[in-house]
Amino acid sequence: MFYFRGCGRWVAVSFTKQQFPLARLSSDSAAPRTPHFDVIVIGGGHAGTEAATAAARCGSRTLLLTHRVDTIGQMSCNPSFGGIGKGHLMREVDALDGLCSRICDQSGVHYKVLNRRKGPAVWGLRAQIDRKLYKQNMQKEILNTPLLTVQEGAVEDLILTEPEPEHTGKCRVSGVVLVDGSTVYAESVILTTGTFLRGMIVIGLETHPAGRLGDQPSIGLAQTLEKLGFVVGRLKTGTPPRIAKESINFSILNKHIPDNPSIPFSFTNETVWIKPEDQLPCYLTHTNPRVDEIVLKNLHLNSHVKETTRGPRYCPSIESKVLRFPNRLHQVWLEPEGMDSDLIYPQGLSMTLPAELQEKMITCIRGLEKAKVIQPGYGVQYDYLDPRQITPSLETHLVQRLFFAGQINGTTGYEEAAAQSVALLPGWSAVI
Repeated sequence: MFYFRGCGRWVAVSFTKQQFPLARLSSDSAAPRTPHFDVIVIGGGHAGTEAATAAARCGSRTLLLTHRVDTIGQMSCNPSFGGIGKGHLMREVDALDGLCSRICDQSGVHYKVLNRRKGPAVWGLRAQIDRKLYKQNMQKEILNTPLLTVQEGAVEDLILTEPEPEHTGKCRVSGVVLVDGSTVYAESVILTTGTFLRGMIVIGLETHPAGRLGDQPSIGLAQTLEKLGFVVGRLKTGTPPRIAKESINFSILNKHIPDNPSIPFSFTNETVWIKPEDQLPCYLTHTNPRVDEIVLKNLHLNSHVKETTRGPRYCPSIESKVLRFPNRLHQVWLEPEGMDSDLIYPQGLSMTLPAELQEKMITCIRGLEKAKVIQPGYGVQYDYLDPRQITPSLETHLVQRLFFAGQINGTTGYEEAAAQSVALLPGWSAVI
């Protein structure tokens, strides 16, 4: 019997052996070996934090392995959660006692419900988030979760043993091998690797290996999965340049204020941490034909666009939008990155042009004529595993007790990664 919080109350849920297979010790040795942990979660992103804490809440000794502890809770792309098609996922995460909804209620700087002109069923709760505050609050939660151990380390390989005869799969995972050669054993392993599997950053025609800006990719683990027979594909995503707030002429732009009162993501919260009058506004501007001209004249300098690699939903680059919808104006939302941040995130301008062309394009847009680009936009290409290779509990068909969650399955956005990790039960299934 397990208990989780749903709609403001605790709900009891029971699972039978027929619903999820019980974990067993490998029979490859004469004496059973007790693993160091019940569950190992690889990756400390939005999927990994939810999966790790879900497993720990179920009473499992859980290890969260991440390249760097100080990047737990980092919002690598947009400084927001929720929206149309995503806000309801935040509610589902909260109903299953997930973290990100509560953390957003403690870290937002602009709360708004989208699609209010239609019925409540399609409303989209959305919040602009203070990146620094969200990371602080998430790390505080993670590092104080009972039964959850956080360790820095890069996983190079999986430890495999003979399969359990009554279940499908050609082998069973029993632990991981780190880059330094050390081993950690567990009953179950959950991969939440995000964009790190053979990740490659692209700006213009330049590429270099990285899971995201400033972090090394995971090569050995990607090779292991391929050797095991998993069907591997490539996906791409991207992020816009960051702009200095002081260089923007907000006075000529369309100002959007937050809702009053603000509606929290979490069912357990009656309000958010900040009053509506203290929240920050967002501003709206649009592209123009000059933007289209820069894109079309410089396609030969943009390998990310020329590649056949597809991108997941919701994250089209400005280059893709210009090619698919020519002669249209596209919205650009200027979003704050935090209460004390000097940066603005131009939502809708994800791009991978060379840095000098990015600045040229930015200054073509109304209100951004004197804008200063602090960090150029870039693309990321990465491995994902065909999700038809996993069961409804996210356990793989090929390897017993190995689970995939988040972008490794082809999800897009923080919300889908988090919701898949907690609502589709890899953390729960891994411990039962």
